[in-house]
Amino acid sequence: MEEVEVRHQDLESKQTSMEIVRVPQLHKHPLIPFTRFEYGRCEGCRSRHDDHHAVGSHKKIYIYGGYCCNELGCDKVLFHTECAKPLQETNHSSHPDHPLKLVIQDSQQSTCFKVGYSCTICDFKLDLECARRQEPLVLPANSHGHEHPLELVREPSLGTKWKTCKICLNKTVTSHYRCQQCDEFVIHMDCVCFSPEAYHTSHPQHPLKSLKCQVPDYADDKCLLCRTKFDNHHHQLHHCDVCNFSICRACMKDPPPVDLESLTTHQHQLHLFPRRMDFTCNACGTLGDRSPYLCHQCNFMIHRESIGLPRVININRHDHRISYTPRLGHGEWKCKVCRKKVDGFYGAYSCFKCHAFSVHSKCATRKDVWDMVEREGTSEEEEIIAPYEVIDDNTIKHFSHDHNLQLNKDENHEMMILPESTLCVACVSHIFSEPFFSCKQCGFIIHEKCANLPRRKRHMRNNKPFTVRTDSHREVSWCKLCHQYFTGFRYESGPYLTLDVRCASATDTLVHESHPHPLHYYSRYSHDKPCSRCGSKYGLYKCDECDYILDGKCALLPEKVMRNRYDDHPLFLSYGGERRSVDGEYWCEACETKVDPERGFYTCNDCGVFLHVSCVVGVFSYIIPGSSVSCCAVRVRDVTHIELRPVETRSNEEVVSNTSLCRPLCFVCNSRYKLPLLFLRFSRMELMYTFVL
Repeated sequence: MEEVEVRHQDLESKQTSMEIVRVPQLHKHPLIPFTRFEYGRCEGCRSRHDDHHAVGSHKKIYIYGGYCCNELGCDKVLFHTECAKPLQETNHSSHPDHPLKLVIQDSQQSTCFKVGYSCTICDFKLDLECARRQEPLVLPANSHGHEHPLELVREPSLGTKWKTCKICLNKTVTSHYRCQQCDEFVIHMDCVCFSPEAYHTSHPQHPLKSLKCQVPDYADDKCLLCRTKFDNHHHQLHHCDVCNFSICRACMKDPPPVDLESLTTHQHQLHLFPRRMDFTCNACGTLGDRSPYLCHQCNFMIHRESIGLPRVININRHDHRISYTPRLGHGEWKCKVCRKKVDGFYGAYSCFKCHAFSVHSKCATRKDVWDMVEREGTSEEEEIIAPYEVIDDNTIKHFSHDHNLQLNKDENHEMMILPESTLCVACVSHIFSEPFFSCKQCGFIIHEKCANLPRRKRHMRNNKPFTVRTDSHREVSWCKLCHQYFTGFRYESGPYLTLDVRCASATDTLVHESHPHPLHYYSRYSHDKPCSRCGSKYGLYKCDECDYILDGKCALLPEKVMRNRYDDHPLFLSYGGERRSVDGEYWCEACETKVDPERGFYTCNDCGVFLHVSCVVGVFSYIIPGSSVSCCAVRVRDVTHIELRPVETRSNEEVVSNTSLCRPLCFVCNSRYKLPLLFLRFSRMELMYTFVL
């Protein structure tokens, strides 16, 4: 590990200091430089992919270094270098008579552009993208295969008839070049650089021929530089039939740099080597098949995707910061994210506090793992706010409650005796015999472990941190990991991602009683492989050794519950087992049907009672009784789903305990309700109906 630290310090000493740019009219946060190859859109000139057949996410371009926002949640804010630091005044070929002044419009104003240049004398305007390009007013005769000169038409008049561009064969709606003599020969302004034959910086030996939907049989069907596949979205390519060299339209228009420096990943200048070849990237340790950047001094080779890797970052799989190192050195290293071997002789991320921790470079910088903030140069230790203030050995002041809380433990058999229905306000589960804090002035009770929950934490469900909310523990929320409605404390990350306390405490690796191998969290649902227990298509925990998979609900079922309608003792979650009835089968005490032990069941260790999981855990199992909710049934494809919504005031609809002597009828399925909690709607102090699944 000392070798890792020394090399990290050597590379850090060569790192240039970050130049911060502040342009409040363009973005509210400071901007820092980056050397990565980012695929996105510049917020200054709004430049994007110019392929008229590109749709959706294809309307982006590669930005080869520039400025970006380094604040949490602003990871998509990118600027070209010249757009982050625009000149206050410029001269442009399209308006040679007067200089143009920089104009930055208010984002709320309805204008054709946000940033650009304007002539105060002639009322001439250019947006920033057009100002970056110096197009001639007239293209000379015999250019682009036409015998007459082509004149630039900036703003086609309303009566101008749309023509077809002779290069891309699409309609000319925006600025273009037009032959005033023929009136039929038209070229998009963006297509000027796409001559029938043109040279390219990455292939100066021969001109490249422009081809459309004509990939030669002998040629590769992907761009040699960026691996873009030539298809209906990217149908135009530029090809050298002498060298079998093919690149896409975007790389032809905006070529990657032939030489570059990126001190975060290598100390020497890097040079583009544009050809098909198999190699191993020194920065990430993975294989490549084309166009690496290499260092002639030390045989260093790198993918374009690995250029400019961040030095110090936070990921959602570790509590400490991790740092990039050119090599880990000797040892048995295993990636914490993908659990595959990490080759110590290539670049990776490690933790200086946890010497055995390592992550592949590509895994650490995945957008579902990294929070997209570069931490180098900032305080290593983040401010940790304690969840409570210690008053004395047995008393605390928790941030979620106004009164002091008293600790209750069973060490001296003096633990407070609580009713079996008492629930923790945080996790909405029974207290049982666990230590807890209680309020002497009101009925507030919370597990000791729940009182110690951090106010802010990282979780594998999102790359951004989660913050706990306790302001309304009776408000109904929807957990995005187990897909259950719940009340109690909740962790939120952004406006749409919420977790209950149970799921927020889950780790990315589970040792589950239903399976002999560990189960690992995957950030994407396995829609092609349903949950091995319930058949849901939202599997998140998978076995790396076989096809076993569980969704969040089945993977995180409570191991211990209290359901006194069927038994006075706690019920424990079990799988398989040897205790069966006389006929050798399991029978559910609630619905009196057979129980499949492989799918799991709840049982009493004292009485031998068996219950289906679905007869114990239902829609309202994680909701505090007495919570007011709005409930409705939604029928989709012959399947009825329950939707709950919180209400701001006390209503005649609420969740209550199912403690009546006779089990009520569910109005949805018309069967006797067997779960311990149900939804009631009252009308004129009379029970109108019970509603639940």
